[in-house]
Amino acid sequence: MIELKTRAEQFLRSIQAEGERQCAAIRAKTDAEVTESLSAARREEQARADRTIAFETARAKTQANRTLSAARSEARTALAERRARLADDIFAEAAARLADFAKGESYAAWLQASAADLAARLGEGTVLYARPADCPLLKTLPAGCTLQPDAANTLGGLRAENPARRLAADDTLSTRLAAQRSWFLENAGLEIAL
Repeated sequence: MIELKTRAEQFLRSIQAEGERQCAAIRAKTDAEVTESLSAARREEQARADRTIAFETARAKTQANRTLSAARSEARTALAERRARLADDIFAEAAARLADFAKGESYAAWLQASAADLAARLGEGTVLYARPADCPLLKTLPAGCTLQPDAANTLGGLRAENPARRLAADDTLSTRLAAQRSWFLENAGLEIAL
């Protein structure tokens, strides 16, 4: 009976040891699965966080670029308006000086030379158009030319037409001044660069 009891105790210990071994194996397997699941969850959350950071960074950059572009556009507009005002002021001053020139002593000689040049270019049958105040200054007209008053000419100079040859030329002071505007804007150093 003692032997039976000893055997039963050994059998029980053997079962207990086997049970503990199996429990340890189950715990190890469970711990490994939990660790793998946690690692997978961490990787997934890190990937989601990385995507969110990348998205938010791209969105912030886009917004910053839009804001910067709008600021640059506003600055260009302000510079363009300032450039136009400066050019307008300069050309208003130039127009005033041309008006003074048209009142001066050398204007009549310049007008006479302009009439001769226009007549030479357009030929016989040329009609010269001058502002009404300038008509008396053209004392001698080039051969084959006639003179007509032109109320639209406010600054001075001459405009000419030869209907027979279908030619026209404009040597008015206002046209000469307007022709200088694009040259002035290109060469005055008033570039708009942002």
